[in-house]
Amino acid sequence: MLEKGFNYLLYEEKARITYELVSELAREGSPVLCITTVFPKKLKKMYPMENAEVLWLSDSGSDPKALKPTRLDFEITRSITNFFKEKEEAVVFLDGFEYLLSENGFDKARRFIKRINDTASMNDGTFIICVNKDAIPREDLITLSKDFDIVKEVDEFMDGGGAEQSQHGATVSHAAPAEPTPVHKASNPASAVSSQAPAFSETRSPMPTGGEFPLEIEDVYLIHRNAGILLQRKTWRDKDVIDPDLVAGMFQGVLNFVNESFASGERSKFSRMDIKGYIILVYDSELVSLAIVFSGEGEDVLYHSIDRIRTIMKETAESVENAYREELVNYKGDVTAFKGTRRYLDYLGLAIYDAMSAKPGEDLDIGPIMAEPEVKPEIVEAPVIEEAEDFMTKASVAARSGRYEEALRYYDEALKAQPNNIRALFNKGVMLQMLGKPGDAIKYYDKYLEINPYDPEAWSNKGMALRRMGRVMEAIKAYEKGIDLNPEDATLWSNKGIALRSMGKIDEAIKCYDRALEIDPNDAGIWSNKGVALQSVGRLEEAIRCYDRALEIDPHRRVPLQNREIALRHLRQRGRR
Repeated sequence: MLEKGFNYLLYEEKARITYELVSELAREGSPVLCITTVFPKKLKKMYPMENAEVLWLSDSGSDPKALKPTRLDFEITRSITNFFKEKEEAVVFLDGFEYLLSENGFDKARRFIKRINDTASMNDGTFIICVNKDAIPREDLITLSKDFDIVKEVDEFMDGGGAEQSQHGATVSHAAPAEPTPVHKASNPASAVSSQAPAFSETRSPMPTGGEFPLEIEDVYLIHRNAGILLQRKTWRDKDVIDPDLVAGMFQGVLNFVNESFASGERSKFSRMDIKGYIILVYDSELVSLAIVFSGEGEDVLYHSIDRIRTIMKETAESVENAYREELVNYKGDVTAFKGTRRYLDYLGLAIYDAMSAKPGEDLDIGPIMAEPEVKPEIVEAPVIEEAEDFMTKASVAARSGRYEEALRYYDEALKAQPNNIRALFNKGVMLQMLGKPGDAIKYYDKYLEINPYDPEAWSNKGMALRRMGRVMEAIKAYEKGIDLNPEDATLWSNKGIALRSMGKIDEAIKCYDRALEIDPNDAGIWSNKGVALQSVGRLEEAIRCYDRALEIDPHRRVPLQNREIALRHLRQRGRR
């Protein structure tokens, strides 16, 4: 059973269990709104949702009531907002986030989610989304998880598992100029036992399943060119999917091809074979050959990504040669020396799926071939994890209630049990910052960033703490590091503008605000901040227009309202001179 009043990010490949949980809330009398990609009549036949309102998420022009997925800032937001405001303790379930993601892009979809989470929290509502973890890049999933109170595998609720809670990561402007409240982090979507960095680049997408691409990788072979021997094989086949004789035949065809190219003294570099409906790409390097077997119908995908695939295969083969040159040159038949090459084949498959998922003409940074973790893995036993997570839950509950000192004590206990618990490090920094201790907060942000230096929100929070200590140049550098990691983060651009304005660099500050507003033109706080900068140099008419825009977005925001009155008064005084 879901506890009402929280915002949930639930992981489930298909939303079957989530619908059952939402149906239960509807049966108990909660007003429920489902926004779904399933046709409403069909949905109500599948689940007991008679008492729920159902809106169809579809770009079909045949149903005038359908919500178009590209209308996030209009019909979809308005429908959800009105439901939360009109119904007491309302529940809204969004099934189809992946659809919104594909139609709008991650940054816009995330801003939409943050607005809905804020609306739900302000109206004592419950907001639920369900996503398939395998359909969303891991780094996007981690970022998304920060915006929710509770992040869990959905089947944990069926087992009676307790809900982990954390402070909602809303960004709120408090004064003019204003920076957002430092954000807390929700639970790690990977549910990892340790806080180690991943073995591959953080930009790597998870291995797709369930036919996400028209072409699927079946096997990858690493072959010693001189000996014509298979050194390593990586397969993503399900057992008994195809005839093993066919697999053996394809592999023999690849070996014959590699042996012939080596015997001729020429390297084909990059070749294609077609065997019984399977596409096989082969790259010959100096000492090894790589072969990838694809299944499916995807000539257009292959056409658009072939140059990237060639580059990935080339760099992978060369990396294997650099790491295993001595073993390859002196090879005497012992393939056990090449066990470690499995990691390279894992990388290869993941990178190629990224290449195939990129849009035509889109630049792609595939990252380092074998990026090593910044910090050695911390091996933590399960009882320690459970103890730390127990304290983390208590800390989050205390933080939500504004009991920050109590939350600090629980974070300390969590860190005693698990010193590298990155959420505890981050959230303790937030608590210290909110208690007016920016110097202490920076120490914990720094510890966090030692483990995970690729988090733009951590750099943003550190920048705010530095600016409050008067270390403005350091704050700007922190914001710039965050911007380098995510140039589409409007908050970071706005925060940099605030720091620049405090140094009197008004023109540079306004450029930062303008960049932030290009990213998010509906952020009232940024419009207000830009108005402050303009007002500080006497550009009163422009400042008033900014305040008007801020109040159009949020009529109850006090800062632009007050500053607008001051600007109007000064403008009238000018007219009397």
